[in-house]
Amino acid sequence: MSPNANPNHTLKINHLELHPSANHIAFPHPTTMSLSFAEKELFGGAITASVPAAWTDLRKNSGNLTISKPNGGSPFTPPRGLATVIFELNERVEQGDDEASIKFHLSDIFEDEEYKIWESRKLAAGEIPGLPDVPAYSMLVTTPYVENRGNMLGHPSQFVALAIVIIRLEKQKTDIVITANMPHTLAEAAAEKSLCRPGLEAEQGLGDDYTWKPDNAGGALKNLLQVIEEGAKTFRIHDWGLFVHEE
Repeated sequence: MSPNANPNHTLKINHLELHPSANHIAFPHPTTMSLSFAEKELFGGAITASVPAAWTDLRKNSGNLTISKPNGGSPFTPPRGLATVIFELNERVEQGDDEASIKFHLSDIFEDEEYKIWESRKLAAGEIPGLPDVPAYSMLVTTPYVENRGNMLGHPSQFVALAIVIIRLEKQKTDIVITANMPHTLAEAAAEKSLCRPGLEAEQGLGDDYTWKPDNAGGALKNLLQVIEEGAKTFRIHDWGLFVHEE
C-alpha cells in the first residue's frame, strides 16, 4: 500500500456493491482456451499458486524492462505481450468496513486514472479452497489503455481489463491482492461486447441498467478470467511465519 494513498480520493466508478451470490458464476470456464497452468512458488516458497505455465517471474528476469517490478509483489508475465498477474502482500486497510477498505485499495491501484467496475462481489467460502474461512472479494475493472512507448498512444477504444481478488487476513494484519491485467489490442477491444473502455458505455449499448455477464466475453477477457480463477483457487499459504500475527 502506497504511503501516499489518499483515502478521500474521488473514485470515477459506479457504486461498489459487495455481496455474496450463491447462484453467481464468479469465474467462467471458457471452452476455447489455449492456456495451461503450473504451480509457482511465491515469496520464497511461503505461498504457492498456479499461473500460466509459459509466464515467467519478472523478479527472476531482470532483462525484461517493459514492466516495472512492484515492491513486495510476485509478478508474472508472458514471453510476449503486456499482460501480468501480480500477487502482493499489503498492510491490512481499516476504513470502517470491507467496502470502504476495498475502495481504498482501488484508489491506490489506479490513483488518478479513470476506471469502471463492471462486477464486484464477495466470494463464496469454497472459491478459495486454501482459505475457506477468510473474507475475499473480486472485481472486474476496465481502465483506458495507454501505450507506454515513446509518444505512442493507444486507440481511443482500447482498454486494459483487470480482474482483482482481495483476501483480507485480519489476524495477520494483511490484505493479499491478486491482480491480473490484460491490455486489449484494437482488434480485441472491437471484438469485446460484454464491456468497454470507461466513457464508451452509451456508444457500446451498455447503459446504466446493464449487468455484466461472462457469457459474451471475448477471447482476451476469457483468458484474463481464467488466469485470476486459477490464481485464486490454487492459492495456498505454507508458511504463516511470513506474516505479522496479532495477539
